[in-house]
Amino acid sequence: MGTISRLNDPNQPKNQGVLIIDDQRIMRLVLASILYDTGIKVLGQASNGLEALELYTQLRPMVVLLDLLMPVMDGFTTMEKLLAYDPKVNIVICSSMQHKFYISRALKQGAKDFLVKPFRKEQVQAAVNKLMVGSTLVHHYPRYLMLD
Repeated sequence: MGTISRLNDPNQPKNQGVLIIDDQRIMRLVLASILYDTGIKVLGQASNGLEALELYTQLRPMVVLLDLLMPVMDGFTTMEKLLAYDPKVNIVICSSMQHKFYISRALKQGAKDFLVKPFRKEQVQAAVNKLMVGSTLVHHYPRYLMLD
């Protein structure tokens, strides 16, 4: 179900912009508006993980904003496949799943940050801006990484 072959050259430059993946159209619009206000380009939008895999290989975005609860392919599976394709993918989870289990799992799996819906505009802008310039994010969930 929805596989993509590993990227031949993971050092290939990425496009300056963001791919938004969320099954709710209104959330995609809200995120796109936040990014637009900051001057960050939205390269594409997907409503499920399968669409996301296809778009990621075509667009090669600098940052991926990813929801966890989606039909067809959930966010965890999508993240796993994106990381297998491109180990350097910058994923920020944007989800209402705020239980420490989900935060810990997402961060351990390779997400760079976890934003809980409803999030503030400034949170999204700060997380994306840092990843766009190549900074390492120090998220506010370090204690969750210690849980198993």
